[in-house]
Amino acid sequence: MRTERRTRQPLPTWVKGLLALAILVATGAVAFYSVDEQVDYVSVETAISGTYGAGERVQVHGVVLNQTREDCELVEGDYTLRVDLSGVTIPDTFAEDKGATISGTLVEVGGELVLRAELIQMGCPSKYEPAEA
Repeated sequence: MRTERRTRQPLPTWVKGLLALAILVATGAVAFYSVDEQVDYVSVETAISGTYGAGERVQVHGVVLNQTREDCELVEGDYTLRVDLSGVTIPDTFAEDKGATISGTLVEVGGELVLRAELIQMGCPSKYEPAEA
């Protein structure tokens, strides 16, 4: 009994090239859509100075003061920035007189720039507590 061996023709070169191009395009698209937009890290003074306008995303560090359920103030030296906390999850360690870094979008409310918070990161509590002797 004789058996025939079936073999497939190898893919033409142009098909291999097209397949490689499709893989490269797919990889590029995944990389493009998985990278977050760059957020500028700025001081409170820079955020309110007019360098950044409404609609821009920034990350600001300061000391939390005058906290309410809906907003607070970030203070750095003599400069104060009001922060809208209504659309963000507030960490358990978020409290007045503690350092916080808040990322969000600047919006204009009543002629004043306000940071609409999107992410709140608290500094390490050990940095703000006195060392034990």
